[in-house]
Amino acid sequence: MLRRELGRALERGSLRGPTALALARVWQRFADPVRPVALPPGAHVIGVGGATLGGAGKSPVVLALARALAPDVAVVASSYRARLVGARRVRADDSVERVGDEALWLARALGQVPVIVGKSRDQALALAARHARCVIVDGLLQARPQRLGCSLLVLDADAPWGARCCPPAGDLRASRQRCLAAADAVLTTGAVEAPIPVFRFLAPLSGVIDASGERRPIASLALLRVGLVLAIARPERVRAQLRALGITPAVVELHADHARLSDRRAPVDAWVTTAKCATKLGATRGGVPVWVLEQRVELPSEIVALASPPGS
Repeated sequence: MLRRELGRALERGSLRGPTALALARVWQRFADPVRPVALPPGAHVIGVGGATLGGAGKSPVVLALARALAPDVAVVASSYRARLVGARRVRADDSVERVGDEALWLARALGQVPVIVGKSRDQALALAARHARCVIVDGLLQARPQRLGCSLLVLDADAPWGARCCPPAGDLRASRQRCLAAADAVLTTGAVEAPIPVFRFLAPLSGVIDASGERRPIASLALLRVGLVLAIARPERVRAQLRALGITPAVVELHADHARLSDRRAPVDAWVTTAKCATKLGATRGGVPVWVLEQRVELPSEIVALASPPGS
């Protein structure tokens, strides 16, 4: 509960007392989106990062980009909350406790594309480069001393710079200037002004996968009494997308990003959730089927060309 409320306070930028603002200025002075990373020789490494502490939509972009660049591509996924010793390839039947929710979701969605997690990013990168010449790193914007082959900054359309303050007064990872200087291009679903190329992508809720694996039209949810359960950053974005489609969940349950989800009974016909959250739920919850919202990211061809290895 405390972690969830703290996360929401950072997203809203509501911790604006003198002490929080003073600490935020110190954070921003030293925060650097360029990380020391040992890039594997000969690998074309693509970084996909966000300006805020979650919620920009970078992982769905990683998924779409990996599909576009397959088969000669591997993905280094976030290992947040994973129980790891070294680096390993994620299997579709791994436990979420062992590899983390984002890595498991990506591995299940990408099938034959290798998804790697590691105790350290260097270990994960080294293993990924043994699987493929092209490697996409989720959560890395830029590296040093050698720059990445391509760096994409994913920004939320409604709040591209979050609460416009670094923690503890907001959710900005580093200053706007440093994030833009680190990136080669910006990806967003809305209009954002930047001194580097800006590309727009589409990420609509295109359907829902029921407990049997059958794809149904997203509009079918409006005919049911559904419960919405989420453990993601900026869950209001999903709620707003559902409202725009005429879908108002009867029960809404929001948790902190990456939080574990327990069993719960509620008077609903089905629980709906994201693919990432579904890694922590079974086919049913409290005896009620769990359905997964399908978000299909459509990247512009210019971004795929920009990210592709030279000569491909």
